[in-house]
Amino acid sequence: MRATRSIGWPGMTRAAACALMLCALSAASHAQYTDAQAIQDYGGPKEFAQRRADLAKKVKTGYVVLFARTHLPEAAHYREDNDFFYYTGIADPGAAMVLDVEKGTTMIFEPEQDKRTAQVYGPNLLALPKDEQVKLGYSVVISDAQFQVTLAFLLSSHPDEDLWARLSPPDLADGARLEVAMSYGHQDQFPWHPEIYPSEAPAHFLALRFPQAHLRDVTPSMDEMRNIKTPAEIEVLRRVGKMSAEGNRQAIACAKPEMFQYQIEATAYDYYYSHGAQGVAYPAIVGSGSDINTWHYFSNRHVIQPNELVVFDYAASLDQMTMDITRTFNISGKFTPEQAKWYQVDLDAQEAVIALLTPGHTYDEAQAAGKVIYEKAGIGAQWTGYPGHFVGLATHDVAATGVRVSGPIQSGQVVTVEPIVEFPDKHMHYRVEDTILITSGAPEILSAAVPKEMADVEKMVGSENK
Repeated sequence: MRATRSIGWPGMTRAAACALMLCALSAASHAQYTDAQAIQDYGGPKEFAQRRADLAKKVKTGYVVLFARTHLPEAAHYREDNDFFYYTGIADPGAAMVLDVEKGTTMIFEPEQDKRTAQVYGPNLLALPKDEQVKLGYSVVISDAQFQVTLAFLLSSHPDEDLWARLSPPDLADGARLEVAMSYGHQDQFPWHPEIYPSEAPAHFLALRFPQAHLRDVTPSMDEMRNIKTPAEIEVLRRVGKMSAEGNRQAIACAKPEMFQYQIEATAYDYYYSHGAQGVAYPAIVGSGSDINTWHYFSNRHVIQPNELVVFDYAASLDQMTMDITRTFNISGKFTPEQAKWYQVDLDAQEAVIALLTPGHTYDEAQAAGKVIYEKAGIGAQWTGYPGHFVGLATHDVAATGVRVSGPIQSGQVVTVEPIVEFPDKHMHYRVEDTILITSGAPEILSAAVPKEMADVEKMVGSENK
């Protein structure tokens, strides 16, 4: 079994090895979903290798196993599991990564593709020629049919080895780990809910097949790393921040009374995609009238009447990095006196929080500064704590300690500030939201390209229609 020994995995038959070789030789040279440019945007294969090395230092022993998603989304571009992408740069449904912590070596397992599958769905990493695999940073790429055999072989000499996997819920582009867990809870109320959800299946499989190993949760270590952005991640965030803000500015500039909510969404969407976005961070929120007090209103099917407030919350995704931006405006271009009063309270509170987002302060201190503004305006009861969340590969990104934004403010964190003032009985909701990069100096507003000062907002609304 020369081929088996040369590539270092057990149990591979000669026929299977030959089939894989034929597939590789006949495949196209570009993967369908793995984006070589995205890998370069983050610093190239060496950056992902460094991330794996840093993770190995944190967990210290055993093997780390991470899994890609197993299915394509409905009517949308494929977006990889955030944790799998963070440590591999690969986007391939059905893939898996095994990191040998002590040796520092990585194996990638991929579904085998016959010629027809590769033609219809595009080649995955396994179907690429060997030199292309190496260019993407992987010298050992194996059929996922060999995954269980390989892991059994690795664990056979150390049956009580640590096996690190994500035992916590995944996060999504538009959902935090906690939100995913809560969604499972909601689905469990249905009598026909699945016994195991797709994201839970890998951990269940590992526990069932390898009961001798110490199955441990790698999520806290991953979240600690993901919470502090690298210089390359920051550059991607700056790009997607400017792109999102410019798209939103254009959408508001085209807004006018008696247009449909979805037309505002469509203008921003067109800008995002025509400027290189690979997706959106979350479904657009364009709330007005009786919809405006639904915080996550996604339908966007109603006509916006003259002088109605509009809450517009939308952003793009680039290289799987997200953004989060909200602006509130009067569709006719001029706030009423009462609207202006509460808009300014909301904006003042946001700016008070942002001013304290520097190392040396805590998030508790920052939120307290915003609460003072609400209390002076007589609406202190509407303040519910820090008005925002972390941002990164997920719009509601991971936190180093739990799910709350709390503790010392650290350079490299990216966080939103989005205080809300609302009066449901009057169909009033005010939300001014920006995404902020914490630096060693002043906070950097990544979404600054769309105005938020009241006079500038009023001037912007409908300006393209004049």
